[in-house]
Amino acid sequence: MSRSRRTITMVGAVAALGVLVACSGTESVTADDGVASVTVGNMNSNSLTFPLLVAQDEGFFADAGLRVETVNSVSGPELTAALIGGTTQIAVGTPENVMPAMAQGQDILAIPPFGQLDMSLVTLKDSGIENIAELAGKQVGVVQRGSFSEKFARSVLADHGIDPDSVTYVAVGSGATMEPAVRNHKVDATVGATSTIALLEQHGLDVHTLASSLDGTGGEAGTFGMQTLWTTTGAFQQQNPGVVNGFCTAMKRAGAWISDDANREAGVQKLSTLLAVPEETAEKIWNRTHLSWTYQVDQEKWNKVSEWILEENKSELPYADHVMAECGEQQ
Repeated sequence: MSRSRRTITMVGAVAALGVLVACSGTESVTADDGVASVTVGNMNSNSLTFPLLVAQDEGFFADAGLRVETVNSVSGPELTAALIGGTTQIAVGTPENVMPAMAQGQDILAIPPFGQLDMSLVTLKDSGIENIAELAGKQVGVVQRGSFSEKFARSVLADHGIDPDSVTYVAVGSGATMEPAVRNHKVDATVGATSTIALLEQHGLDVHTLASSLDGTGGEAGTFGMQTLWTTTGAFQQQNPGVVNGFCTAMKRAGAWISDDANREAGVQKLSTLLAVPEETAEKIWNRTHLSWTYQVDQEKWNKVSEWILEENKSELPYADHVMAECGEQQ
């Protein structure tokens, strides 16, 4: 049964886990009712954290014996810094922020769920650009220079035999700042996540998709790319394996709920609330992304993603040291 959204998810007995949660990996934290608690870093109003909302609303954390308190952040670097600093015990992250921290020696463990790369390279239908080859010499909007969005654009161009440096990359931000840049033809094309592209369409822009990681046209990066993952520290996982596994199990149930199109109506309503968009827009996002989460990542994919992100530092992220491949492992 669906439950109203709330920051604190009330739950059942700690005995379901058999452990207490350690704050920053050192102190046990329980409420007066003896329930295990965990603080989770979240990116508010972002479809990438949709499974967290579903796990809260549908009571999956409660069933796992967890009380989850979310701490909202505005950026990936801030989320990773809070995890390292001990403000949170689990946090959503993006490979572009998490993997460099791992490469610098931070004790970070990637845990399921893993979100498929969600990037599209689009232009307006009246731009005169019909295919990727026509982007040479043009300006392409990206969230910021060196970001995931630029990496995706470069990868797509290279896959189509176009020199990535033949394009000028323009930092246009996302959402509210990207929309006027596209509308006013400050850029010839732009890269954005599904929610961002849906926002452009919501504002009446007629968008033509040149490549998307979600429909098989995103090239190699679209095949192996990973948009998001959840993280904890190795020390916290070692001291609290039941808590981490409980979180992972609840999120796995959330992913199954999202992938079941029988939950479309309820899911669209949740997305509409989460993203503050009309249900018509939320339905487009659901249609394109509800199969985007996976609960296993193998060594080959991990190595490819780390190579893509870190380039010359790819050898510094051993799979066995940094990945909880699926719920129940490394306990």
